[in-house]
Amino acid sequence: MNINRIFGENTRGVVLAILTVIILFPIGYSIISFVFAQTSPNAELFLEMPDSTYTECVKDTDYMRFHHWELLQSVRSEVVRFGIRGDISLSGCRKCHTSREQFCNKCHNAVSLYPDCFSCHYYP
Repeated sequence: MNINRIFGENTRGVVLAILTVIILFPIGYSIISFVFAQTSPNAELFLEMPDSTYTECVKDTDYMRFHHWELLQSVRSEVVRFGIRGDISLSGCRKCHTSREQFCNKCHNAVSLYPDCFSCHYYP
C-alpha cells in the first residue's frame, strides 16, 4: 500500500504547518504575555512600608529588592556551616517588616515563587 495514496500529497504541508504552530506557540504566548504584563496594574509596588522607627535596612533598597535571597543564603551558610552569627538575621527583618503576609508573600506570590524558609522559621 502506498503511503501517499492514504494521506494524499497535500498532507505534508498541513503537518508541517501544524508542527510549526505547535513549536512557535510558546514563544508567541511569552511575547504577548510580556507586553500585557508591562501595562498591568500589578506591575506597581504593593509592599507594606517599613516601620517608621527604623530609618535604614542592612543594605540599600534596590539591593534588597532584587538580591535579598542571596544575602539570606549567605547568612544561612555562615550560621549552619561555620557557626558564625552576625548582625544580619531573619529576626532583624521582622522588626521592621512585621507582617509576612503583607511583605514577603505578596511579592513572592506575584512572581510565583514559594520559598520554603518559613516551614522551619516562624514569621507571623
